[in-house]
Amino acid sequence: MIELKNICKSFVLGGEEIKALDNVSFNVKKGEFVSIIGPSGSGKSTLMNILGLLDVADKGEYILDNITIKNASDNTLSEIRNKKIGFIFQNFNLLPKLNAIENIQVPLMYRGIKHEESKKIAYEYLEKVGLKAREKHLPTQLSGGQQQRVAIARAIARKSRNNISR
Repeated sequence: MIELKNICKSFVLGGEEIKALDNVSFNVKKGEFVSIIGPSGSGKSTLMNILGLLDVADKGEYILDNITIKNASDNTLSEIRNKKIGFIFQNFNLLPKLNAIENIQVPLMYRGIKHEESKKIAYEYLEKVGLKAREKHLPTQLSGGQQQRVAIARAIARKSRNNISR
């Protein structure tokens, strides 16, 4: 499912080159759970950004579900991200002017799922995370834990109907 071969990523900070990732290689098979741990500055976020297709490696090979990522266009990366990757960001990245249901609907609608169907899916997953009564609340009206659960619902709802007909 995920294969990394000799992934390298560097940044220039204050005129100094920083190697965030230096020949990182590993595989993650379907159904496996993996934790990435390490001290601050060890490259965890850089690695997650590459895995999530938000950034690209300087060198190395990344294969996701038999798709080689290296030369994919921005549009292809966006499409793969939308269909295969669910994000729960550290700061949740909820859209401040959208309520809980609408925040869950956004990636579904980008996939071409019609408004009413995406709303039905969003309600289903908001209920699964115990926030059915908060569906109309904006992110600022939710606690940090509730915002996190909306972000979780958004990430797992994306996977719920991968093969839905449009």
